[in-house]
Amino acid sequence: MLAIVVMALYSIVDRAFVGNVIGVDALSGLSAAFPAQIAAVAIGLLPGLGGMSVVSRALGTRDTRQASRVIGSSLAILAPIYLAITIAGLLYLDGLTSLLGASPDTAPYAREYLAIILPGGFLTMLAIAANNLFMAEGRPGSATIVLAGGAVANVILDALFILVFGWGITGAAAATVLAQGLAVLYIAWFYLSGRSALTITFDALRPRLGLGREIVALGLPIFIIEAARSIVVVVINNILARYADGDAYIALFGVINSVLEFALAPFIGVALAFLPLAAYNYGARNYPRIRQAMWQSCLGATVAGALVIALLLPLCGHIIRLFAEANALPSEAADALRVALLALPIVGVEFVSSVAFQALGKAWPSVALTVTQRVLMLLLWVFVLSEALGVWGVWWSFPVTDVTAMLLGFGALALVWRRAEKWGEADYGRRVGNFDTAVGRQ
Repeated sequence: MLAIVVMALYSIVDRAFVGNVIGVDALSGLSAAFPAQIAAVAIGLLPGLGGMSVVSRALGTRDTRQASRVIGSSLAILAPIYLAITIAGLLYLDGLTSLLGASPDTAPYAREYLAIILPGGFLTMLAIAANNLFMAEGRPGSATIVLAGGAVANVILDALFILVFGWGITGAAAATVLAQGLAVLYIAWFYLSGRSALTITFDALRPRLGLGREIVALGLPIFIIEAARSIVVVVINNILARYADGDAYIALFGVINSVLEFALAPFIGVALAFLPLAAYNYGARNYPRIRQAMWQSCLGATVAGALVIALLLPLCGHIIRLFAEANALPSEAADALRVALLALPIVGVEFVSSVAFQALGKAWPSVALTVTQRVLMLLLWVFVLSEALGVWGVWWSFPVTDVTAMLLGFGALALVWRRAEKWGEADYGRRVGNFDTAVGRQ
């Protein structure tokens, strides 16, 4: 959670540098390019969260060899996806910036940013994937260093490249890529120094098709959440571009996204902490512990949400003024931010429910729940409310979606609460049966 808070603060500082030093058009261009960064995070989470479930369950059964094999299969997943997206993005950069919602005035800034962020995206993917594998083996300190250390380095490099060297939007992009590079150097040192429970061997680095399929299946839910964020940002950017002063609204949407990243940190942190706890105890057949982790996670996230909203709502006007000079953003900016934050106390149930099935190795129920919560519901409400209320409908779609997603989440958690032991014993029976069959063949 600490790492996510620091990363979110970096996002706020990064946009504050761009909005105040370069201008609102640059801030709008950066907001238009933001889905590319979300996509890099989503791709990193695909093997990261899928691998977290595999590693946690393997360590729960004391199988460190299987846990180590996640490394090679994760790299085999990341590399081809990165190459395909980067080559396609650079070849069709003009079309990409237009698709993302950039206007003729803001497209040059978006292109300048993407030309550096796309090739450097592999470093972000590696950092995100490794961060989750660190948490799977109970290394929250190392996970914090990867995310928070990279974010702090990013802020320092932002100040150097933008304020001192005057590199503008190019400096913002270069700071992001170099900071992620430093995080990856730490990851390499950690694994090669023998501090990890996962060992780097030829056996661990060899990709395995079956393991890769399991990692992808288990990582799909969180990948869908982040990919959906990217798609929704693109959709909302294009909706906002239709209104008068659309560039200013897109810049405001980028500001709201930055604040939401900070505000959602407690819920993401709780969900990411819940996943390895539930997965480990599922592998160890300790089902009461899963239920305990479930209700405590939901309770803690709800309390945290109430505290965050009590802190942020009175400060919305001041927060908006951090990003740009007076009157540069729409006059209703502070109220729009308040609306987007309204449902924070109930979001924790949604986030915990989205990883509950995944922790128990039930990939496809998790995919179905996540798609409904984070894609279908949000897109439905954005289209419906923007048609009915105009630009205010876009801002109201956030709390309305959170309410419907919470109701779905309660139903999902109730199912996991009742069925965890039945599913766990069935999975254990299959593991024992497979092991006995293999021994018999030998």
